[in-house]
Amino acid sequence: MARALNKLGAKSIYFDIIFSESASEEDDAPLEEVMRLSKNVYLPFVFQDNAYDIKTALYPIKRFSSVVKDTGSINIHPDVDGTFRKIPLTFPAKKEIYQHIALKIAMNYADLEIKELKLNYLLLSNNKEQFKIPFTEKNTILINWVGKWKSTFKHYSFLDVLAAYNDVLQNKKPGIDTNVFKNSICLVAATAVGLYDIRSVPVQPEYPGIGIIATTISNILNRDFLIPAPSWVSILLLYFLSLLPALLIFGEKPLRETIFTFLICGIYLTASFIIFKNGIVLQLATPLLGLFTSSLIVGTYNFVHISAERQKFFSMSITDGLTGLYNIRFFKQLVETDIKLEERRSGKKFCILMTDVDHFKNFNDTYGHQVGDLVLKEISNILKNSVRSSDIVARYGGEEMIILLRDASLKDSLIISEKIRKNVEAHLIKDNYKVTISAGLAAFKLGDDTETIIKRADVGLYEAKQSGRNRVCSIEEN
Repeated sequence: MARALNKLGAKSIYFDIIFSESASEEDDAPLEEVMRLSKNVYLPFVFQDNAYDIKTALYPIKRFSSVVKDTGSINIHPDVDGTFRKIPLTFPAKKEIYQHIALKIAMNYADLEIKELKLNYLLLSNNKEQFKIPFTEKNTILINWVGKWKSTFKHYSFLDVLAAYNDVLQNKKPGIDTNVFKNSICLVAATAVGLYDIRSVPVQPEYPGIGIIATTISNILNRDFLIPAPSWVSILLLYFLSLLPALLIFGEKPLRETIFTFLICGIYLTASFIIFKNGIVLQLATPLLGLFTSSLIVGTYNFVHISAERQKFFSMSITDGLTGLYNIRFFKQLVETDIKLEERRSGKKFCILMTDVDHFKNFNDTYGHQVGDLVLKEISNILKNSVRSSDIVARYGGEEMIILLRDASLKDSLIISEKIRKNVEAHLIKDNYKVTISAGLAAFKLGDDTETIIKRADVGLYEAKQSGRNRVCSIEEN
């Protein structure tokens, strides 16, 4: 292959084989002789640790390394997601700086030499020009991918090359166009899918490792570099995109605000692509992560805040401001719902208990409205604590309270009502005041509506007052 490529006019030949071990004199001697005579063959080596110690590197045997045009490292590491996007051009060791094989081949091909090596760039020059190669970090460049593997470079089977070489020796017309080999860089490697040296790159999930070297050489020779945006630009973009949701998201129209967020994302991606076409690489992941994280936080906060406000307003609309009990309007809605349920299922009953504080007007006039309000609050708490969690307690108006006793017969409701009355009678308000209540009880009957059952409970309350107060009465007992 070395003889064939030399005969066909290749200027540089790279074998992607380390040749770290000797074969036999019969096999090694011809290759050594060809490499010595051609003076254009390159071989790689691999550092086996991050210290870049050449003594421990996997290196070609001396009889080969001493006669080749040059050697260089082929070390390259993927990003955290396993994708190869960068390639180190130099490897700083303790006493020497080693070069990647791609840089070696490109420099020798164009008669370039290193003029200056800085943290953020590499300056190359020849007798015609000088140019900078921008670094991202650790003497590393971003690879500017030309395209997919099969459509980027010319590919030939080694059998076709050897057959063409044989045709040239016999003065026959080769089966392939041999003019492409003249003054070319030829990279010889195995590229079949399934081999160990198949990588994942941004343009293709299965990309031969030799293609990374070929693309890097092409970037250097064509001065086709990607320049990372300065860190301050990335920080500025991160802050800007993270602050946008606070200006655009209010939680009132989530769908529209979500569309705005994705629209901003699309605009940023489009702008990044346009800038990328001009050789400048903007950070994508971090600013967009900031955008979506901020959108999620702001959206969630606004949603919770608005939901809490709506819940607060709803609670205010259905509860009594003084006692915290449900108001009568919401209470009647619940009773209507229970009536509909009771009409659909037989055997289940509910009762309505209407209560009134005995002699409350006199009590209010004697001790003042503040103490009267305190009495109503205390009695409200007693009523809520004396019934089940499924029962509903509401303020009917003034000092009257009303209770919906669910799934309770008249007999059971009388027991519960008497318990409530005794609890109120036994309670001392502020350790100074004592009040009693009268109550009227009515059980649901088929054909009842909200007003009729409440009216019967009110009649029972009237009887309780007329018969001496501090008692529970029901007209259903008669």
